Amino acid sequence: MSFCINCGTQIPDGSRFCPNCGAPVGANPQPQYQQPYQAPQQPQNQKMSYMDRVREARAKQPLSKVKWYHYAIAAVLVYLLTQFLG
Repeated sequence: MSFCINCGTQIPDGSRFCPNCGAPVGANPQPQYQQPYQAPQQPQNQKMSYMDRVREARAKQPLSKVKWYHYAIAAVLVYLLTQFLG
């Protein structure tokens, strides 16, 4: 038994094509997959500006969700303020 050069699937003896991807057996085709894109890394010795550090820190933090009770407290405060001033 041999293995497909293109996808790595095991190929039965006597087969002319890969049963998984259809690549011809015995030929030397180029792989059809590509390496995933990787963003260029910033050198460690280069200093980041203040705003770049802030953006990076914000990107790492999960987004905070306003809870329902925050709205309830704000509504009560607005009500009390209007009663007191009005």
